[in-house]
Amino acid sequence: MTELLTPPANGSPLAFLFDIAATTAALGQDEERDLAETAAADHIYAAYPDTLGRAVDHDTWTGFPALRDNLVQPSAVAHLDRGLWLHHTITGDADYRDVLTLLVPCACGHGYVPSLLEDERDLLELLTELRATGGRAVHSDDTGGPYCDSIPAT
Repeated sequence: MTELLTPPANGSPLAFLFDIAATTAALGQDEERDLAETAAADHIYAAYPDTLGRAVDHDTWTGFPALRDNLVQPSAVAHLDRGLWLHHTITGDADYRDVLTLLVPCACGHGYVPSLLEDERDLLELLTELRATGGRAVHSDDTGGPYCDSIPAT
């Protein structure tokens, strides 16, 4: 027969330890958010000094803690305008390299198209293309609607 678990009595050592664990987890997530924001800002200032480093302030970034179950590292996002977002994370593999992605709204309005940015040259090429479309990703091989290849907006 399966025993029903009952919560520990208030004031018991186990209840106290559970409270410590909950507080520690919350503090860890806050620290991960702060570190993700700082890492994103540091990366754009170092790798994109003439573009993003001049346009995106440190306080523009919003950090997110790691998702332990899915092995997703802490990350940060910055809203640029007109639905465009930057997403920054650091890979969890042995390289620990910065990964910066520009998320561009699809012209059909059903999702986003991610573009991995390697350097300022990549960014400037992409911005040149997006300027002609008002900041929307246009698909060359589909007509939008339910068949759009973009990542669905949620």
